[in-house]
Amino acid sequence: MTDGFERNDMNNMNNMNSENEQVQNSFSTAGNSQTDTSANANGYNAGSSYTSSYDAQQNAYNSYYNYANGANNMGANNIHVAPGANKPPKKNGKGALVAGIIAAALVVGGGAGFAGTVLGNSINATIPFASSSDGTSQGESDDSGSESTIAAPSTTLNTSNTATAAPLDESKINDSSNSTLLNAEELYEKVKNTVVLVYNYQRQTGYAEPVKYGSGSGVVFTSDGYVITNAHVVEGADKMTVVAPDYKNPDTTKEYEATVVGSDTYSDLAVLKISRDDPFEYATLGDSDTVRVGQDVCVLGNPKQLLNSLTKGIVSGLGRASASNSAYGTSTIQIDAAINSGNSGGGLFDMYGNVIGIIDYKLVSNTSASIDNIGFAITINEAKPVINDLMTKGYVTNRPGLGINGEEISEYSAYMQGLESGGVYVTYISEDMPVAKSGLKVGDIISKVNGTAVTSVTDIQNIIAELNIGDTVELTVYRAGATGRYTTKTINVELAEIELS
Repeated sequence: MTDGFERNDMNNMNNMNSENEQVQNSFSTAGNSQTDTSANANGYNAGSSYTSSYDAQQNAYNSYYNYANGANNMGANNIHVAPGANKPPKKNGKGALVAGIIAAALVVGGGAGFAGTVLGNSINATIPFASSSDGTSQGESDDSGSESTIAAPSTTLNTSNTATAAPLDESKINDSSNSTLLNAEELYEKVKNTVVLVYNYQRQTGYAEPVKYGSGSGVVFTSDGYVITNAHVVEGADKMTVVAPDYKNPDTTKEYEATVVGSDTYSDLAVLKISRDDPFEYATLGDSDTVRVGQDVCVLGNPKQLLNSLTKGIVSGLGRASASNSAYGTSTIQIDAAINSGNSGGGLFDMYGNVIGIIDYKLVSNTSASIDNIGFAITINEAKPVINDLMTKGYVTNRPGLGINGEEISEYSAYMQGLESGGVYVTYISEDMPVAKSGLKVGDIISKVNGTAVTSVTDIQNIIAELNIGDTVELTVYRAGATGRYTTKTINVELAEIELS
């Protein structure tokens, strides 16, 4: 799994495009797909029949690649003829030769595009296939004893520009109610000025001022300059800027310094604020509950800092997990539209011009297995209350919690200490929360919450997230005595609102 935030090579800060871009072969014989974090996705594990097909194509590739190189080495305008074929070919012989070349191009082109290109470039001539009125192939001599020749192209390239773009329906583009179905061209014109480029600046050794660490995208959603983006886009920033279209001349852009109003790691959402005297164009936040699998969608963002790049696809799935995979996270929309580094925080639009999601992450493979076009966007309906809280409070409200910090105790560590199971070792207790008066102590090991075994802080959060502020939970804990022996205790704790970031 990877986010769509483009990070710069900190060894070469002057080169914003210094990342090495790896092009993966889409053909794989075996192996399971893995993601680079905790997301699980099984790739295709090819069987023997698939491998055999691959080997056959590879053999064809090698054979015709060598053939093409041989033709190329013989000089321009020559076609390779097998050794021993000293006599000029007969009519039928030439037809077989042409057919053989065509077959070679088809096999090589289907199995390996590169070799097909080499073959095509090696034959520096045009072979017309239409028959003439006397039954002979065009470009073929009537004298069977003369050498075969290939006719030169009979026409020249037409370089005149006669095509004109069809005019766009301005009434559809300017429909403020967003009730008109648009095509991709109309959608782009409608929303292109609402998605912005976001820069993350961080302090680095050897630089007096923060330098550009990475870039992402954002969606302007108010006329006074509030911008939605991802939390991972703003993470660690010492300075944030936003590149947005100029009000008086939208074809030009300006870079505005931005303030991080709030950021929430669990939902992976953040809100920025930019200011100017003129209003900003802003996008309409839609209703993601109406989204259906199979409907057309468009992604608008800034991959590799290519401003306002539009890709199109369909909704592939609904109700997918968030990148954090936490109970405090949001559900996501799975899409097959292309997303790349720099798309994070950009808009997922329906074909009416409404934002139905915020681009978040995609699945990638760190093996030879191939994963293509599996991207995810945070559903806008679940993002709305988070955005509102970040704007008004700076954090997400109404999240119940215990008010403790802890570290995981592995099964092995628990076994070595004579405990029946692992759990969460309490390292901190907030004095402002009800837990401070519950009897829980630093050093206790929480093994169960409401009777359910827990081995990590995430386990505890996932249980508590389903409850409400003011509810009481029962903790089963191990506590070490003066002799070092552990005893089991049950402690009741009232949940209170916690501020998570």
